[in-house]
Amino acid sequence: MRKHLQCMGIFLFAQLLLLLFHGAAHGQDVTVSGTVTSGEDGTTLPGVNILLKGTGKGTISDIDGNYSITVPPSGTLVFTFIGYKSREVTIGNQTVMDVEMDPDLQALDEVVVVGYGEQKKATMTGAVSSIGDKELVQSPVANISNSLVGRLPGLIAVQSSGEPGYDQSSLKIRGIATLNTGAESDPLILVDGVQRSSLNQIDPHEIETLSILKDASATAVFGVRGANGVILITTKTGSKGKPEINYTANFGLQSPNSLPDLLNSYQYAMLRNEASVNSGQEPYFSASSLELYRNGGDPYFHPDVDWFDLVLKDYSAQQQHNFNISGGTDNTRYFVSLGYFDQNGAYDVQDVQTAYSANPKFKRYNFRSNFDIDFNKDFSASVKLSGQFTDSNYPGYGAGEIFFRILNSNPMMNPGVIDGKLISGVEGLPSSSGSPLDAIVNNGYQRNFGSTMNTNVSLKHKLGFITEGLSIRGMVAYDNYYQHAVSRSKESMKYRIVKDPEDPTQPVFLPQGMDAPFSFSESYGRNRKTYFEGAVDYTRSFGPHNVTGMALYMQERYTAPGQEYNVPRGYQGLVGRVTYNFKEKYLSEFNMGYNGSENFPEGNRFGFFPSFSLGWVLTEESFVPTGDFLSYIKIRGSYGEVGNDKIGGARFLYLPSVFYPNSGGYHFGQYGDNYQWYSGAEEGRVGNPDVTWERAKKFNLGIETGFFEDKLRINADIFAEKRDNILWYLGTVPDLVQADLPPVNIGKVENKGFELEVNFNDHIGEFNYWVKSNYSLAKNKILYMDEPNRAHEWLQRTGHPVGQYWGLKSDGFYNTQEELAAAPTSAFTAELQLGDIRYVDQNQDGTIDQYDEVPIGNSNFPQVIYGLSFGGQYKGFDFSVLFQGADRVSTYIDQMGAWAFDTDWRNATGRHLERWTQERYEQGLPITYPRVELSPTSGKHNYRPSDFWLEDASYIRLKNAEIAYNFQNRFLNRLGVTNLRVFANGNNLLTWSDMVNFDPEAPAGRGGFYPQMRVYNLGLNVRF
Repeated sequence: MRKHLQCMGIFLFAQLLLLLFHGAAHGQDVTVSGTVTSGEDGTTLPGVNILLKGTGKGTISDIDGNYSITVPPSGTLVFTFIGYKSREVTIGNQTVMDVEMDPDLQALDEVVVVGYGEQKKATMTGAVSSIGDKELVQSPVANISNSLVGRLPGLIAVQSSGEPGYDQSSLKIRGIATLNTGAESDPLILVDGVQRSSLNQIDPHEIETLSILKDASATAVFGVRGANGVILITTKTGSKGKPEINYTANFGLQSPNSLPDLLNSYQYAMLRNEASVNSGQEPYFSASSLELYRNGGDPYFHPDVDWFDLVLKDYSAQQQHNFNISGGTDNTRYFVSLGYFDQNGAYDVQDVQTAYSANPKFKRYNFRSNFDIDFNKDFSASVKLSGQFTDSNYPGYGAGEIFFRILNSNPMMNPGVIDGKLISGVEGLPSSSGSPLDAIVNNGYQRNFGSTMNTNVSLKHKLGFITEGLSIRGMVAYDNYYQHAVSRSKESMKYRIVKDPEDPTQPVFLPQGMDAPFSFSESYGRNRKTYFEGAVDYTRSFGPHNVTGMALYMQERYTAPGQEYNVPRGYQGLVGRVTYNFKEKYLSEFNMGYNGSENFPEGNRFGFFPSFSLGWVLTEESFVPTGDFLSYIKIRGSYGEVGNDKIGGARFLYLPSVFYPNSGGYHFGQYGDNYQWYSGAEEGRVGNPDVTWERAKKFNLGIETGFFEDKLRINADIFAEKRDNILWYLGTVPDLVQADLPPVNIGKVENKGFELEVNFNDHIGEFNYWVKSNYSLAKNKILYMDEPNRAHEWLQRTGHPVGQYWGLKSDGFYNTQEELAAAPTSAFTAELQLGDIRYVDQNQDGTIDQYDEVPIGNSNFPQVIYGLSFGGQYKGFDFSVLFQGADRVSTYIDQMGAWAFDTDWRNATGRHLERWTQERYEQGLPITYPRVELSPTSGKHNYRPSDFWLEDASYIRLKNAEIAYNFQNRFLNRLGVTNLRVFANGNNLLTWSDMVNFDPEAPAGRGGFYPQMRVYNLGLNVRF
């Protein structure tokens, strides 16, 4: 049923797209044509972008500088071209418009936001990738991290949950280069130049650009915090002009992307009888019971429930709204934004919960106010104030427990709900756990409130009166965080069904428990952070010689209740950057960071992290021919050292822990007099006086190229990193040492790979189109981790990727008695049987045991991620499509997520119907599961860690698709509307993967997680 509804949703989504095409209304447009020329020498300009202001409608001039476009007479055309000043021309009654464009040297100086400043893109030598606001708002998702995957080379993202408020992706830049795969390998995040804990609560409509810094040249300025890469977010500011008002609304429906295919009661009972026989027992279900399950004639005592279908809604709603206004005068510019996001959960509690709702719900309110003020031509200020407020609701039990119970529950344990009554159990029916609905309904709910306030105030003053190009700047930031959680628990009435003594075919509903009042508890959390930086900048050209320099001081202080020893966290450091280029042809750059924190011992709290990079723009050389084919080549390379002080969240590891009481002790005194028990004490963790940060040595070599007048852009990077001083526990300590030893800086990891980005844009008449693609590979290897010697070389973890899975190598099944007779013995069963998994005896000792385990599959974080997007625009229509995929990644699923009849009565899925039986083997039917048996555990032969249960989690998704129409006519203009854009888009629309039952981004384990969601969305944007 659910699959039919999903197909219907896709069908309706397609119909909405068609309606947008057929419903688009045209005003009385006119066709305008002309030629674009250079005002400097009169030559024609090919590839000029001509855009109808306030819309996405436009065209490009051809090879002779000619263009043609159909537009409303009331509109304005905007002409833009690299290296020239943009021009705006009002259409009016003109049908022929020849336009001259004047050179703009400043346009050639396009800048990119980098650490603690900006750099000209043409002369930049670091590895930096960026994305703009247009791509970010195309995805109808709750947070920014889910909008980025597949769009930026070098950025790897995994979304392991779809639960409202907890559905963010885990982000890594160029993979993982440390032994710690959690938050310790996450990138540093800065918003408007200040480190922030997360990017996921920012409204995407507030963002101007998002950049990722990948190599040492780009990240060395962050010193001890830059080894994992950096994400820089720059929010929008206003520009000179009359106020421009934007309103965007999105209304979407969410649907679970992938759910296990559970067996119905008849299938379950048949398979359960087979498992009983295979386990040496009599069949549990009689023929009469099987028939009742088959025909559904007894819904009380022979129920048939698909718990996913009962507990989850087919669709749940979400909506997002943003209203912003921007503009400015000669001296003041502003951008003000208000945002709202509302996402509902998927639980369907039907009529059994009316006093309150435990269904997940996440609301977020955003506001931002950015002001830029020029006091005079030399002195300016910026004030940025933003806030994010969240209001979320969840059941008393977490999503992991609820989905664990769904997979625990077999289809016949009870009918779930009858006539609004929550059923807790049924007489005579087997059960492996309580009802999943009971877990939602009878454990109350938790309401969480959070607020985040961010304030940045910065000043800048040019010191040209001292020397040209000199300036100073400073910034102060204050962040305040507050959380309030309220928990209310309540038990509601539920019923147990028993057989009527007078008529055993009829049910009697016995009340269980009673409606009780709510219990109440609450908790609070608050913290704050202050930040200061002051810098001196210098930018100047001496003929063909161009020089920039920066010297910066920064400090940060984070305070929260309950910090160790009541000591705030802090950072302090110096940053330096010097760049030099000759004619923007030969490029060089030196960066350094010298910083540290209180988390390390005195004398070892600060570190120096340098980097240098070189670049060469070959197309500036006279011996490199440029023309219609080749337009640009730049080669760049960098080397440097960067640090990582994320050491598992522990603080002051250089200090020993205090002695603390334990459960042991002694009696002292005389019996009958002063005989008394005294508690013992034991030593805590030993201190590590030499603890320090991880140090990464990074190398990067890149090339940037342009062809066919920059219509085709191809960029490629190769990188290598060796990281040492990784904090890790000693693995070769004798057992006689009973002290609690601290981790030490002994680990070493190597990480290397490459990135490729190919972009193309062109036009055919009035149809403008583009194609973008990127591919990233990052492969790591453990070089050292103080691993103890193991019995065989293939058991060593050193030399393999971080997170590598280990297990037995499967080789089909035992299908005949001859195969069993020749099989090695198994340390995990007394006697092998037909239909058991056959494993490879790696050491050929005649026994399958733990010494036969080898590396299997890949790690649970993808080594490869890629994206392919394309789109186009014709008159008022525009569309875009993003395909995204991952490769070289595995996920291990076990227990009730993979095994039938876990603990005897847990669920079974469609996969288990393809189990091994003698009949299926002889008939040549597909066999993808061993013989079924009761109570599978990881200690039994068939369920040992092995590649049989390891799934290939590679996938390709239709990640995002959007189609839109821009309405422009005289009626809308009279209402003050410059553009009305109506669009339909979706996220996670289709997935191709070999994963069974679960989404390929599912976390490893037994399947107890909230599923990822597919989203269908309709929206509009109105601009005044």
